Amino acid sequence: MIARTVALLLLLTATLATAPVRADETVFPIGSRVGLVPPPGFVPSKRLPGFETADSQSSIVLVGLPLQAFPQIEATMTPEAVKGQLSEDTREVLAIPNGKGLLVAGREEENGQKFRKWMFLGLLPEGTVVAAVRVPDEDRKTYSDDVVRASLLTLAVRPMVPVTEVLELLPFKLNDLAGMRPVRAMPANGVFLTDGPNDSPQPSEQPVFVVSIGQGGPEQASERANFARNMFSGLTDFKDLRVISGDMLRLGNVPTHELQVEAKDTHTDTPMKIVQWVRFAPGGYIRMVGIAPADRWRAVFPRFRTVRDGIAIRE
Repeated sequence: MIARTVALLLLLTATLATAPVRADETVFPIGSRVGLVPPPGFVPSKRLPGFETADSQSSIVLVGLPLQAFPQIEATMTPEAVKGQLSEDTREVLAIPNGKGLLVAGREEENGQKFRKWMFLGLLPEGTVVAAVRVPDEDRKTYSDDVVRASLLTLAVRPMVPVTEVLELLPFKLNDLAGMRPVRAMPANGVFLTDGPNDSPQPSEQPVFVVSIGQGGPEQASERANFARNMFSGLTDFKDLRVISGDMLRLGNVPTHELQVEAKDTHTDTPMKIVQWVRFAPGGYIRMVGIAPADRWRAVFPRFRTVRDGIAIRE
């Protein structure tokens, strides 16, 4: 798997741009823990984990991995191993702040166009970093070995990716948070919202609203209610569940199953109320679950609905 990651980085190309940044500023592409001071003309990419030039010809791709990945990847970067990806002409061990690095450079030709390519493997206290850089031969004067090396030596790993950035990577948008705040997001499919001081909220202490997206789901309308109820059975932190209502709705002309339940928190016996909405669409669904103490339900339920109604799939 790691070997394939290295091979993929060597093959990646690029195409997009955003606003320029200061020449001495460490830049972290959106959603990435890994960043660097990019060479002049490189900007964060909107479709790759790294940077690109505005003409789509040059790219820097960054991947952060655990510390223990370093020796495994190092073993795949022997001169023999990289022959299938580039014609190597230089190899050097670099001292980087608080770590070490291996830089391999060479030539590649694709569809008649020649490129200069660099593969960098770095070991930092925060983890392993792999970077792949590709520049057309005609731009070698601008992006020389020295320029690329200087940029790679600025590689940095930040402790965490801000939740606000991860929200930009979700396949759906939250157009109205109704005063709630995101505390955790998974770029592939979901986000946790809450209203309260704790970033790791217990639903018995403060309201929680979870939105996730999934593939598949029943094609037949008659099967959707059972599908939604079966999903709800996965909420194992509650006991004495009592269904208050379960109905198929049409929200914005989209079939949506609503399930409202009263329960008790398994650990604290706190009376709770829960709502689950499952919005169905061809090939997938969006699941929304709102949980709150029963004594706060009247105030928070309208806010759950506001968040629900503001969710839209990204175009």
